[in-house]
Amino acid sequence: MIVNKLISSVKLPYEVTKGSFAQRQAKADAFTEKLYQNLSSELKDDYTILHFNDLQKKITDILPNKNIKIIVQNLAEEDSQNCEGICEVLFNTNRDIKAISIGMGGISSSVRSVHIPSFVHEVQHFADDIYHPKYLSRLQSLNKQGLTGKKYDNFYDTYYYCPEIVESKQDKKDALKLIKNQTKKFLRGLSISQKMDYIQDMRYSLISEIEAYKRQRTVAKDLKSKGFMVKDFDFEDYPKNGLFEEKINLLKNLAMEYITKERAEHAGKLKKKK
Repeated sequence: MIVNKLISSVKLPYEVTKGSFAQRQAKADAFTEKLYQNLSSELKDDYTILHFNDLQKKITDILPNKNIKIIVQNLAEEDSQNCEGICEVLFNTNRDIKAISIGMGGISSSVRSVHIPSFVHEVQHFADDIYHPKYLSRLQSLNKQGLTGKKYDNFYDTYYYCPEIVESKQDKKDALKLIKNQTKKFLRGLSISQKMDYIQDMRYSLISEIEAYKRQRTVAKDLKSKGFMVKDFDFEDYPKNGLFEEKINLLKNLAMEYITKERAEHAGKLKKKK
């Protein structure tokens, strides 16, 4: 029996996280917006330096619970060639999530205004994680069962967190059919609970990416309107290009298929016993 309970360093009190999904998302969005307003008020020009220690403190200062552990640090070397920033969870020896890390490709542990859209993107992931506790809970469950790692990461990046080249409705239909078949192949042989953990973790990740990219574009537009330099990719709608909404629906429908099949098999077993 695996005990999968989030520890206090990554869990907000129920009074803060209660409510509907939309209400919790509104709180996460408000948190990220508040941080951005704090940061933008300090920007004087494109050369204003923001140190990681200060960024970490600014996040902690506006947390509704100061027990939450957030770390802002340099990107790992293997990630620095592929992205500007990354939000990762850190595990302890019991495979419990102990902290959340935001890695940035800064210079001398600092960033400038041009990096703010990417930084706020990662902060949105952090906010989504703590205001939707089930996000972290699913990932922790997978990790406790030894189901995370390169195999899962590669599968998710290959079929879900990626752009799709579609020029027609048929192209889209074919792409989604391939993704569904590959997902069923990846989940083959697993228990129903393990399948649900994978499906929900991927679904939550895509939902958070949609929010994070939306926040990144909003911040980039605001900074540009104020005369600050921004990068072209900050305006890209990556989730639209990657069919994230369609993939979320695919995962939702696939979960229903597995649950319906599981219930039918269970009902059949009960019939035989009578």
